[in-house]
Amino acid sequence: MALTKKQRAELRMRFGGRCAYCGCELPEKGWHADHVEAALRKWEFGERQTNGTRRTVATGEFWRHENDAIENLFPACAPCNLFKATFSVDLFREEITRQAERARAYSVNFRTAERFGLVEVIEKPVVFWFEQYQKGATS
Repeated sequence: MALTKKQRAELRMRFGGRCAYCGCELPEKGWHADHVEAALRKWEFGERQTNGTRRTVATGEFWRHENDAIENLFPACAPCNLFKATFSVDLFREEITRQAERARAYSVNFRTAERFGLVEVIEKPVVFWFEQYQKGATS
């Protein structure tokens, strides 16, 4: 759904002008309106390119059009929204929880930094900014 300037400004301030997930301050421009529950855009193949590949092109329609509603939008920084992709909030939380384990398994840089005490993994639950913000509003 296309948001008006007023709707976009209101959405940005929904959690105090911060990303619903990591809590970073959102700039006036450059942040994303994230579908909390994915709306899943429909796409089709475009024309064949000269190198033989075909690009996908969004049709403007959704598989889950009921999820394309303002009530289903959270303000998000670009990195959080792009990483979240079509994950549910719970799956997004699980993916974040696995990051240190993945870095340890696949990055010699991470393992070296960890071995020299430059990086320390802290086992703790992932709590999103919107959860903290809403809890603070009800206390």
